[in-house]
Amino acid sequence: MLVFDAESDHLQTIIHGATAFELLRTAIEFDLFRLIEDNGGLDLAGVAGRLGVPEQPARVLLLGLASLRLLTKKGETYVNAPVTKRSLLPTRPGYLGPLVEIQEKITNPGLRDFAESMRRDTNVGLRHLEGPGTTLYERVTVAPDLQQVFYNNMGHASRQTFPLVARTFDFSKLRHVIDIGGGDGSNGIELAKRYPELEVTVFDQESVLPIAKRNAVEAGVGDRFHGSPGDLFTDTLPTGADGILFCHIFEIWSLERNTELLAKCYDALPPGGCVLVYNFVSDNDNTGSVSAAFMSVYFLTVASGEGMVYSEQDMRASLTDAGFSRIESYEGVGYRHALLVGYK
Repeated sequence: MLVFDAESDHLQTIIHGATAFELLRTAIEFDLFRLIEDNGGLDLAGVAGRLGVPEQPARVLLLGLASLRLLTKKGETYVNAPVTKRSLLPTRPGYLGPLVEIQEKITNPGLRDFAESMRRDTNVGLRHLEGPGTTLYERVTVAPDLQQVFYNNMGHASRQTFPLVARTFDFSKLRHVIDIGGGDGSNGIELAKRYPELEVTVFDQESVLPIAKRNAVEAGVGDRFHGSPGDLFTDTLPTGADGILFCHIFEIWSLERNTELLAKCYDALPPGGCVLVYNFVSDNDNTGSVSAAFMSVYFLTVASGEGMVYSEQDMRASLTDAGFSRIESYEGVGYRHALLVGYK
């Protein structure tokens, strides 16, 4: 009688994590999940035929995907698991294809330098991407293909999660919002569409602002959508706004730098103005989640060399140290996310 040890299987998944990723990435490359969904399930011969490969390699792929619980089997037919239907079909709103692409082309090459990044306390893994600057955000500005991959993922993630923020917090009491590091403009466009009186300014690197403006014009909100080029650390923030978005910025930097940046936000705001800090969060006791752990390695090793996914307690402490005396916390704002709003 065969005995299977779940703990050993878990350990094998960790050891062979790169293989697990390649199984998923390859299935997406072959568009396998959509083929299975469109056909109501496929057997081995059906998969091999539609992928244009012999049955033996098709069997290897199916074995891997079924073992990862991305496919289930009914008789001889393979069908998509519920998580696959939610997150791995291109037509579904929860599709994670852009995340897989950025993982493949930007993140994974540098992850082998995690240990050396710990020793040097900097993002050694960035060496795999050529270009100027010491952060990923600077390097992608001179690599149009990688910049597109990066902002495809960031914009896709924003479109999935930020509408929850726009529904949860009442932006109608604000007249002008600055989106710090607003990238392709996804957050600002969502706000401008939902709040027709609101002015939005994206503050980001000059190379990305034309992308944001083009997207805003296509969305029909170009008249209330502005771009302001600048460096978050060396340039003064635009004035005249009564709200500042600090979205998916907190995890990039050290707690000391976050406090410094939030203090700049405080100085740029009028009395009664507010900053909204929206980020992935880890558990307050620093034991999870898995997604927070994985992203933290990316921030340290590749992105900036100093960040990680912090806890809500960390976010609140930085807001307090930056001068914000009244802080509100909002729930129901997306998977493993927190929203804190500090008022001046």
